[in-house]
Amino acid sequence: MLDVLAADSDQGRVYRALTTRGRLSPELLVRDTGLAAAEVAKALVELAELDLVVEDSGLWEAAPPERAVSAALRSEEARRRELWRAGAELDRLYHQAQRGAGWTRHVEPVGHPARLITLTTRLQERAVEQVRWLDRPPYRSTPQNFRAQEEIQSRRMAAGVRYRTVYSQNVYDDPGLFTAMTRMAELGEHVRLLAELPVKLTIGDDEIALLVPEPDRTGLEGALVVHSSGLLNALCGLFETLWTLALPVAAERKQDQLSDRDRSIITLMAAGATDEAIARRLDLSRRTVVRRIAALLDQLGATTRFQAGVQAAKRGLL
Repeated sequence: MLDVLAADSDQGRVYRALTTRGRLSPELLVRDTGLAAAEVAKALVELAELDLVVEDSGLWEAAPPERAVSAALRSEEARRRELWRAGAELDRLYHQAQRGAGWTRHVEPVGHPARLITLTTRLQERAVEQVRWLDRPPYRSTPQNFRAQEEIQSRRMAAGVRYRTVYSQNVYDDPGLFTAMTRMAELGEHVRLLAELPVKLTIGDDEIALLVPEPDRTGLEGALVVHSSGLLNALCGLFETLWTLALPVAAERKQDQLSDRDRSIITLMAAGATDEAIARRLDLSRRTVVRRIAALLDQLGATTRFQAGVQAAKRGLL
């Protein structure tokens, strides 16, 4: 839904041409947008399904922009509701497992945080297709742990194992973790960002997961190993839901990239951080943050903070 508001997306180009030029034929849309005929045709079909364009006698006309904005806002609200729903479902499943309601043989306690590190290494070594990660505070890793993780992850990615990680925005608070994240993204890790994550979670293929269900209250104590089961399937589903909701962070740096400070501002902004939180995290004044956000919205042609994040991500600027 947000594609129609992105000026550089196919839907956005076609919709903007129709809103600014009036009724147009597909041939004129090809000329005005610079897209191929097949791309224009596909965008028109998608926009028609969203009820944002109509066709009459071979000419296409845009619906009022207010309809597109309203639909985008509804989509974003639905996205947020789905995030909370996923977290609530995980909480229900966790407490069901704690009560031993049919899950006991599939769930076992880790026992000690040091064993969690050993199990994390073993999970990655045994993964054949992919490792999925929800990474949120508390962070207890030492420089030695960072190096060890980078070594195994680099080796496993070179062997064809795909890594996908959703980081909490708190990654900006930990210089060591942020540096490690950047290096791994440059080596091929697929990275996304969310304002908040409900748990710490690592999944190896669809075979095993390491879950820290209450990291704020118990730290790494209370970690669980989850074997193939309905609970593991639910955890995989939770990851995929959060992955869909998260904001992509591109490792590739383009010539027209944002400054490091602006990249940090817009990533935190799109992830849901307030002006005050951004100022604290980046050690800036609130006035500076407000001024830079206004400039970034203008630079990206965006009208909302979330849309600015989407635009920057689509252009590979994050």
